[in-house]
Amino acid sequence: MNLKKLAIILLLVIGFLGGGMTSVRASNSQDINRLLKTNSCQTFLWKTCDLSNADLRGLALSKAQLSGANLRGADLTNAVLKYADLSDADLRGAKLSKANLFKANLRRANLEGADLREAGLWAADLTLANLAEVNLENANLLEAKLWGTDLKKANLSQASLHGTNLQYANLANSNLSKADLHSYYFREDKKVTNLSNANLEGANLKDTNLRGVLLRGTIMPDGHVNE
Repeated sequence: MNLKKLAIILLLVIGFLGGGMTSVRASNSQDINRLLKTNSCQTFLWKTCDLSNADLRGLALSKAQLSGANLRGADLTNAVLKYADLSDADLRGAKLSKANLFKANLRRANLEGADLREAGLWAADLTLANLAEVNLENANLLEAKLWGTDLKKANLSQASLHGTNLQYANLANSNLSKADLHSYYFREDKKVTNLSNANLEGANLKDTNLRGVLLRGTIMPDGHVNE
């Protein structure tokens, strides 16, 4: 192959890659504009809503429809996402510190490595979600649903987990130091924090409040199963 042909091939390859990158950026911009105008950016079989690395700080996105959306690396610091549908969304590495996620639907969402410090997750549904290595320091998870949630190596120090359902959750090697998980009464109705059948092996429970917590079948930090 002579040098002239090689140069032409290289130019074609560079042009193709450049065009692909431009297309991706345009798609991302279009999806962001759609979200801002309609409060919705849903994923369909033939297209994924692309909000990756988007700057969405402080936006009012209550009841937003974002099921299955790609929000990987997005900045949602201080965003209001009350009642938002984020089920099956990709939120790996997203910034959600101080975000309001009251009663948000995060079922099966992937939040691995996300920053949720001081986030409000009161009554949020995180069933079967991936929260491995998530930072939930000082987060409010009051009455949240974390059934079967993967929280291995998560930082839950000083988090509020009153009345939270953590059945079958994986909390292996997580940090629960100074976290408050105690069950409580509200209007004469007892809100039980449930850790039955959860995995706490290797977890840090220093100064953790476990008063009234259901621990039936729970794997404790030292590896023994609580009866």
